[in-house]
Amino acid sequence: MKLPKLAYWVVGLMLLAEQAQAQAQTNRDPADVAVDLYLRANSPDALERMHKDLINAPEAYLVAMDQPGTLVLLNKRRVRVPAMKYNVALRLLEVRDSTGSHVWPPGSLDGFYLGKGSEARHFRTYDVRDGSVKRTFVEVLTVDDDCPLVLGVVHQYHHDDAQYDPVLQTKTKEARTEIGQVVVAGPGKAPHEPLRSIVLNQRSVVKLFGAQAAPVEAFAAKEHLSYTDLGQVMRMVEYYNQKVAK
Repeated sequence: MKLPKLAYWVVGLMLLAEQAQAQAQTNRDPADVAVDLYLRANSPDALERMHKDLINAPEAYLVAMDQPGTLVLLNKRRVRVPAMKYNVALRLLEVRDSTGSHVWPPGSLDGFYLGKGSEARHFRTYDVRDGSVKRTFVEVLTVDDDCPLVLGVVHQYHHDDAQYDPVLQTKTKEARTEIGQVVVAGPGKAPHEPLRSIVLNQRSVVKLFGAQAAPVEAFAAKEHLSYTDLGQVMRMVEYYNQKVAK
């Protein structure tokens, strides 16, 4: 990994941190945290551990092939990159260009776009509560991620080793690797409040809409929308966002 390009990214983040420190905030600023996260993730020891882990997790990527994409820095500045892929198992965005490779963990970026044009998939850093609170990249499904209610999915890597009969030593179950999804939702204009995992059923979905539950239910009934279909739930959420924004 050559230093000039890497230094460019780090300097950009450090400038954000210096601007934030000038505001004399009591709590540690996210920009300062972002610099620390980035530097830790790209330390020689961390990169060495990552590459060792990849040997045991070749199917860890959301999309196996490199794609062009766009980084969204904490100040909302967008930087196009020629090749990136999202490692779901390690929760790291791997970026590659002519100078080498570097990685971005959740919190070091506002988010990123995987792909280009209208087909690009949008990811953003959020705190997510699913038992405990963790910071992770969420694929945002709603059109505007600053809307009243955000709907998205967290991609999760699952691997089960093959199982063998303890006596016969014959394989009783094949190894299984898959990337699953957890649907999450929450306020888009309050990023300090974690998104929460939801179950796709009428009770859980309607609860998202609060005082607007009745009109959204009426809309869903009129359009014959299913509460168990993610695409159709997204239509309900978009209807809710348009109604609240008026």
